[in-house]
Amino acid sequence: MKSMASLGYLEYDEQNRSYLPAVRLVHLGSWISFNSYEQEVVLEQMWRLRDVAQESVVLATVNDIYIEYIETLHGWESMRIKRGTRRLLAQNGIGWQFLAQMDREEARAIYAQTIKSGELMREEFSEAEFFEKVDAHRGKDVSFVYAKELLRPTAHWGAAMMARLIPSPPGHRKLAIGAHGLSERLEAKSEVIANELERIAGALGERIARGL
Repeated sequence: MKSMASLGYLEYDEQNRSYLPAVRLVHLGSWISFNSYEQEVVLEQMWRLRDVAQESVVLATVNDIYIEYIETLHGWESMRIKRGTRRLLAQNGIGWQFLAQMDREEARAIYAQTIKSGELMREEFSEAEFFEKVDAHRGKDVSFVYAKELLRPTAHWGAAMMARLIPSPPGHRKLAIGAHGLSERLEAKSEVIANELERIAGALGERIARGL
């Protein structure tokens, strides 16, 4: 198990002390099916969000010091995020939402690990600035983050993302869903998208409560 984890095929869940399949393992071959919750229940809601938002939609999870986009539905514009793309937890709206759910010491450990990895430097993003971002997302259901707010360039500098965390079954990895597009388009549709994200979270919570 540890060897598979070191190769990136499994992720260790500290809370439940168990290994979960990583995205890399799922993509090894077509004979390996995706998790039914993500690829049936959640995917259905992603299609609905895409229809409402008319933008690209992503599903993300935590992977070490990163968030990883584990599923994407492309919108009608050329702006796309590839499945498997990773972004720093400490430099991403979805990441800040995940971090806001952690206790302070756990979040601080993520920051320290990010600095140690060389992905960010304290001089450009201090611990105080890190917690300012995290605290700004505490109690916030939906995040709206512009690419230009981030320290690291993205493929779409004029883009933005609206996202929120979604319920997961017990023992399942943490998930978030978001709509991605040009910032001016998202601004114009922000209320509609926020309402749809809220509906999705409620619908998924009900499905989980009913045992799916």
